[in-house]
Amino acid sequence: MRALLLSLLIRQHMALQEKFNAKYPHAWLVWEAGAWNVPEEQNVAATRLPMMDLRDCLPAGDALCFELMGVADRGPLKLGRASHNTFVVNDATVSREQFALHPTPDGGWKVERLAQSRPVTVNGEALEAEQPRLLRTGDELKVGDVRLTFHDAPSFHARIGRIAAQVLAQAAAPPPPQR
Repeated sequence: MRALLLSLLIRQHMALQEKFNAKYPHAWLVWEAGAWNVPEEQNVAATRLPMMDLRDCLPAGDALCFELMGVADRGPLKLGRASHNTFVVNDATVSREQFALHPTPDGGWKVERLAQSRPVTVNGEALEAEQPRLLRTGDELKVGDVRLTFHDAPSFHARIGRIAAQVLAQAAAPPPPQR
């Protein structure tokens, strides 16, 4: 399974243009920019790019995007802090095994909070353990301090396209006058 930075996907969208959708035809789970807590160290950091090192106009916040590809023989896609999960979210507020994503026959996805995991909410509503729920595009999953947004392929492509258009508009804008 692929996990790519949103900023990288934006650059690829600008380079590939109409070929982008064919290269990335799946649904995505986006770990939104925000604060994250490093395990064991009780340290808090922000998930954002070091803008001083980038000489372009990418957005100030970045996100990690998990591509969801259903492979029936592999079983569910698991998300959690432990390294054996399909998607590792190294945040102290996330359980070692937090939830599983199951593909549906019609191409959709269900989320299931695993037994003994910390609470999970979907759009602010608590997700009961071992009670799968169908995900809709734009659904926000919250696990501790981590926010994840589910996108089907068309809505993910639209999100990337909007951000790419903003980046191009910023690049084309004249520089502010210097004093």
